[in-house]
Amino acid sequence: MIIRQERPEDHAAVERLTLAAFRTFAFPDGSRPERPCEHYLVHVMRDAAAFVPGLALVGEEDGEIVCNIMFTESRVVRPGGGELATLTFGPVSVRPDLQGHGLGTELINHGLNRARELGFGAVVIVGHPGYYPRFGFRPAGGYGLAMPDGSVMEPFMALELVDGYLGTGGGKWYADEVYEIDRDALAEWDAGFGEG
Repeated sequence: MIIRQERPEDHAAVERLTLAAFRTFAFPDGSRPERPCEHYLVHVMRDAAAFVPGLALVGEEDGEIVCNIMFTESRVVRPGGGELATLTFGPVSVRPDLQGHGLGTELINHGLNRARELGFGAVVIVGHPGYYPRFGFRPAGGYGLAMPDGSVMEPFMALELVDGYLGTGGGKWYADEVYEIDRDALAEWDAGFGEG
């Protein structure tokens, strides 16, 4: 697989791939969302101030995009004031017929290594607690971090790209507001979405 930075001409293919990938998604109780929203998130994320273009990556096989990942800047607000810059990523999409073959693992590892090369200090996510520890993610509460409402849940995890970066000061973690999907805007955009 060739991993490279996303280009403008890839946008539609990445959105279609994301929709296809998340159509296979199931919640822990086995239920599925009526219609995924991640393909819309990918679409609007590119215009967000927090978007990191150098970390919008696609994996290609035989000239076709088969997986993608996108990163945005996030932040930790310290209890006594001040902020610490972090990253988050998602969605991560793999073509349904290739899921479970290691492409997502390869892509995430590549993205994390690239983030380290670009000088980022830590990545904080809300993700599957059975999957992400393989990349070195640990419970974010262990770093004294909490969600904006003060909660600490099992899927809330952090990875230091620079040893000691998160320190012991703790704080509340905030993802960019792009992740707060406007359902009306989603419905309007999705009505014209070409799955081609």
